[in-house]
Amino acid sequence: MEEERRQQRTEDEGSAESQGSMGDEIAQEINRLADALGHAARSAWSSEQRHQLEAELRRGMAALMENVEEVLAKFNRSEQGQELRGQAEKVAERVRHSGLAADLTDGLAKGLQMAATEVQKFADNLEEQQARPDKAQDIPAQQGDDARNTPED
Repeated sequence: MEEERRQQRTEDEGSAESQGSMGDEIAQEINRLADALGHAARSAWSSEQRHQLEAELRRGMAALMENVEEVLAKFNRSEQGQELRGQAEKVAERVRHSGLAADLTDGLAKGLQMAATEVQKFADNLEEQQARPDKAQDIPAQQGDDARNTPED
């Protein structure tokens, strides 16, 4: 009976050690994942493509803003613009007093969420494209069992 208890304790201790080592392994993999994500973000942020895209976006947005401001200024000075402004103020007042404002806010939030998701997909694709050429150059040619036993960086 005493022998069985000792054997059970030994098995329990071995199981606890095994679970502890699995927890350490999971923590290490989480750290590896976090490092890889950080590296990918830094690579994408410092890429030449990102700098070119940013410059193009800045130029495009500046041109767009100039055009919009010009059109709005012309429209505001026109008789139609003045009339539309009065009507818009009346509609805005009605919207504030109805439940439509909450619906519009909810719709806008959902639209922004969808836009953020699409931007995230774009960023992920950009990182993936940048990683492909680098990985192809860094992978050594290995054959046989050596290729299967070598961990990736």
